[in-house]
Amino acid sequence: LANEKVTGTLYTMGEPYAEERIRSSVYAMSTEPIAYSLLALDKRRGKASADLEKHKSLFTRRYLTPARELVTQLLNGSVQISDASVCAVAGITAEELAKAREIERSLSAPQDMMARMKAIQASGMKHPAGIPKSGAKHPSWIPKIGKRPESAGLGNGEKTPERPVTEMPAMMMPGVKEYTKEEKEFARLIMEIERTVRNVGNYRSALERSPETEFASILNAMAGGYTTPSPGGDPIANPNTVPTGRNLYAVNAEATPSETAWERGKELAENTIAMYRERHNDSIPRKVSYTLWSGEFVETEGATIAQILYMLGVEPIRDVFGRVTDIRLIPSVQLGRPRIDVVVQTSGQLRDLAASRLFLISRAVEMAAAAKEDEYENFVAQSVVDAERTLIDKGLSPKEARKVSTYRVFGGVNGNYGTGITDMVQSGDRWENSAEIADIYMQNMGAYYGSEKAWEQVRQFALEAALTNTDAVVQPRQSNMWGALSLDHVYEFMGGMNLAVRNVTGKEPDAYLSDYRNRNNMRMQELKEAIGVESRTTIFNPAYIREKMKGGASTAGGFAEIVQNTYGWNVMKPEAIDDELWDEIYDVYVQDKFDLGVQGYFERQNPAALQEMTAVMMETARKGMWNASAEQLKAIAELHTKLVDKYKPSCSGAVCNNAKLREFIASKTAPDAARRYERQIRDVREASLTENKGTVLKKEEMNASDKTRTIVSNTAVAVLVLVAITALVWTVRRHRKKMEE
Repeated sequence: LANEKVTGTLYTMGEPYAEERIRSSVYAMSTEPIAYSLLALDKRRGKASADLEKHKSLFTRRYLTPARELVTQLLNGSVQISDASVCAVAGITAEELAKAREIERSLSAPQDMMARMKAIQASGMKHPAGIPKSGAKHPSWIPKIGKRPESAGLGNGEKTPERPVTEMPAMMMPGVKEYTKEEKEFARLIMEIERTVRNVGNYRSALERSPETEFASILNAMAGGYTTPSPGGDPIANPNTVPTGRNLYAVNAEATPSETAWERGKELAENTIAMYRERHNDSIPRKVSYTLWSGEFVETEGATIAQILYMLGVEPIRDVFGRVTDIRLIPSVQLGRPRIDVVVQTSGQLRDLAASRLFLISRAVEMAAAAKEDEYENFVAQSVVDAERTLIDKGLSPKEARKVSTYRVFGGVNGNYGTGITDMVQSGDRWENSAEIADIYMQNMGAYYGSEKAWEQVRQFALEAALTNTDAVVQPRQSNMWGALSLDHVYEFMGGMNLAVRNVTGKEPDAYLSDYRNRNNMRMQELKEAIGVESRTTIFNPAYIREKMKGGASTAGGFAEIVQNTYGWNVMKPEAIDDELWDEIYDVYVQDKFDLGVQGYFERQNPAALQEMTAVMMETARKGMWNASAEQLKAIAELHTKLVDKYKPSCSGAVCNNAKLREFIASKTAPDAARRYERQIRDVREASLTENKGTVLKKEEMNASDKTRTIVSNTAVAVLVLVAITALVWTVRRHRKKMEE
C-alpha cells in the first residue's frame, strides 16, 4: 500500500504543474525502472532469490529505497552521469555496457523493406554476393511474393486457404548478428537503467514544458499547423509520452503481438494458471475469458492477445517486416500442459482498430481444437464438443451447431461501443435479479467478430454456448490513471462477463486483472485484491482525500462515481465487495472519521455528488447487498434528506427516478423530514414533466403502472379474441344460410 501510486488533483489545461507534483511524478517515472532492472540483474548473478519482489519490505529496503535516493541525487544535480557512473549503478563493466548498446542498436535496425535495401547497399554488398544484375535469375535472397500452396499446413495437419505470403531468408540482412534470449534480456535491463538515469532531468524538464507546449499546440493545430507525433497513454508507465501537446499515434496492428508483448503475454498466462492452481487444488482452468481494449492493445503492443494465443497453445509467425501474418501450434510436449480454451469480448474501438487480430484469434481456436496427438488433455476440443451439444439442445441443426461451436470472439451488436447495461445496473428498480442484467448483457454483446465473412453476425445462443466451461475472467489494466473502482467500464465489461458466466455455468468464475502498469514487473492480480488496494490508497486515504478536495465540482463528482462503481461491482461480483468496504465508506463520508470537513467540501463544490453517494449507499442496503445497521441507515437517510431539502434534488437516476428507493429513504427518517423530502422530489419532478410536456422522467410512472397495464392488456386481448370468434361464427352462419337459399 505504501508504494502504490496515487493520482492527485485534476489537470487544468494551460496551468503549470506545481514543483512538488513534478518531482513526485519524476520519482514515479524513474524509481521502479531502476529498482526492478537491478533486481533482475541480481537474479541473473545469483544475488537475489527468484521471488524476492514478493517480499515487499525486503524489496523496498534493498532496491526501491536506494533507487529513490539515486533519483533524488540526480534531481538535485549532486551526481553527474557518465559511462562510469552507469556501470557503477548497474554493477557492470565497460565492456558489458558496450555490448548492451551494440545489441540494442542491432535490434533497433530498420525493419521496413526500403530501409533494409538501403542497409544492404550501405554495407557494401556487391552483385556477385547476391544482388542480381539486369536479366539475372531470381536469386534466393529476394522475397518471393505469391500464393501459399494449398498443401501448406498450419502444423496440425490442417490446410490453410491460399493467400499472399512473403518468404525471406535470414541472410537478407548481411552482417546482422543473432542474439540469444538471455543476451537480449541482459541488454534490455542495462539499457533501461542507462536510459532512466540519463533522463531524470529530461523528465522534469518535459513536465515543466508540457502545459505551455500543450496550449501552444492546440492553437497551432486550430490554425492549420503541423503537430508532432508521440506515443500516448500513461506517462508514468511510458515516459516517452512527455512532453504532452503532441499528436498521439497508435500501433501497427499487423505487427502485434510484438516480440516483447509475446514474451510478457506468455509469462502472464503462466501466472494466471499458477494463481488458479493455487486456489483450486492444483487444477487448471478449462477456459478463460479475456477483454480486449484498444488502449491496452496500443500501449502493450498486444500483450493480451499474446496471452490468448499462448493459452490456446499457438504461437505467432512473423514475416520479414515483423508482421504477424500466420500462426502455428506449439507442440504439446513443448507446451507442457493442456490447451486451454478462451472466449473473448472486444470493445468497439479495438474491433475497429484491429479486426485482423480478432480473425487471428478465431483461427487459433480452430487450430487448437483440431490439434491431434497431444500428450495432454485438449480443453479447446472438449469445449467445442460441449458447445455443439448445447447448441443442438437449444434447437440448432447439427450442421449449424458444428459451425457455431467454435465462435469465441464477441462484441456489441449493431456496431455498438458498449455493453448497454450500466444504466440498468444503476437503476435498481428496473431489476430484481441480476440474471436479468446478464440476459441484457448477452443480448447486447452477442455479435460474432471472428471472421470477415460472418462479421457482426448474431447467432442465437452462440455467446451462451461459448461461455460454457469458463473458469476465469481477465481484464487488462495498463494505466495508473484509473482502476476497477474509478472507471465504470471495468465493471461494465469485466463485471458483465463475470455475471454472464455465472448465469450460464452456475458458478462464480475467478477474476484477475492483467496489471501492465509497471513495464518491468507486469503481473496478474486478483480483482478483490485490486479493489482492496485501490480503496485503501484512494477513497479511504486521508492524504488522497485532502489532495482531491483541492479540486472543484468535477473532482467531487469523481467521489460519487467511485461509490456508484462500488455498487456496480456489488451487483456483478458480490464476493469482491464486502460489508467492511461499505462500512468504511459510511465512516469516511458520512461520519467524517478523519475530520476533513468532507460534508462542507461537497456542499461548497457539488452537493449533488453527496446526494448521489448517500442515495447509492441506501440503495445498496435496500437491495440487501450491504448489511447496514439501523443507526447507519438513519444517519445516511438524514444526511440525504437534509441535502435534498437544502439544495433541491439533483434528480439523477438514484436520487429522483427510483420510487422504491425514495420510499425506503423516507421510512428511515423523521416524519416531518420525510414529508419535506417527498414534497421536494415531487415538486421538481412535476416541474420537469410540465417543462418537457410529459416526456421526461416518466419511467417511474410506467413502472408503477406495469401491473395495471398488464391487466388491461390481458383484458383487451380477451375482448379482441371474443369479438373475432363472434365475427367468425356470424360469418360461417351467414355463409351457410346463403348456401341453403
